[in-house]
Amino acid sequence: MKKTIFTLATVLLLFASCDRVRQYLGKAKDAKGTKEIVTQTKEKDKDRQASLQFEHLTYFSPDSMVSISADVPAVVGTPLADSIMAYVGETFEAFATIYAESHDARKAFQYAGEGIHNQMTTEITEAKAEYSEEDLRDMEWMFHWTNEINLQKEYDCEHYITYVNVGDNYTGGAHGYHWVLGTTFNKETGKRIGKEILKNTNSQAFRTMFQKELLDYFTESDGENASDDLKEYLLIDINDLQISNMRITDKHFVFQYQPYEIACYAAGMPIVILPFDKMKPYLTAEGLRLIGE
Repeated sequence: MKKTIFTLATVLLLFASCDRVRQYLGKAKDAKGTKEIVTQTKEKDKDRQASLQFEHLTYFSPDSMVSISADVPAVVGTPLADSIMAYVGETFEAFATIYAESHDARKAFQYAGEGIHNQMTTEITEAKAEYSEEDLRDMEWMFHWTNEINLQKEYDCEHYITYVNVGDNYTGGAHGYHWVLGTTFNKETGKRIGKEILKNTNSQAFRTMFQKELLDYFTESDGENASDDLKEYLLIDINDLQISNMRITDKHFVFQYQPYEIACYAAGMPIVILPFDKMKPYLTAEGLRLIGE
């Protein structure tokens, strides 16, 4: 098998994790090379933009242990705004609790950040109690825990708005864990857009197209050592491969896998980016409407 066991120094893995998040969020490959995935909100339709304004909430702990942020609607009471606030609350449970009581998003977000920080501080204290002072001198670096979570608006157009949850968490061990999770909302109904707008994704034609793009992800950096067999890169049986975490951006459908989901940690977060033109045969009538067809 082509799978390779990567042995990296633990400290290097710790510091590399944040860069890996930015790498896969910032750029990803399409059929012609590379394409920016995260974009600033489009300003083409100022009247439409004015209908839903956002504010950026942040919390940074003084010791740099916790860093969280979220783009939230400035005015709630519509299906879309309320759905987005529920999404934020699912990510930060304490935010949902305080916001339900106070309807003060800034206060709730501050409370959520402080809660995450307090919990991590308590867990560190409890973990350190299991070691002697001498042992702690040699492993202090293991307790430099961090938690970074950013809910950012990735794309906004007439029919839908897309968010990404970008995070990086280290709580001891050889390396941390990072993720990029996309969520697309229907602007008319506020409902989240999922696989219900897809059709025939189990067809041989779709699987061939999808697997080719996924293979390109793995082989891009392998050069002459690249394999033309996708099975060589996967930790799962290729017959069990399913589409994962779909979101819609500017003229593209993005399918994002998380570390370890289908491949080894060193493979990062495999991503498949399919343009609207290639996806049209696999969209329902509602899916076509959403992309303006």
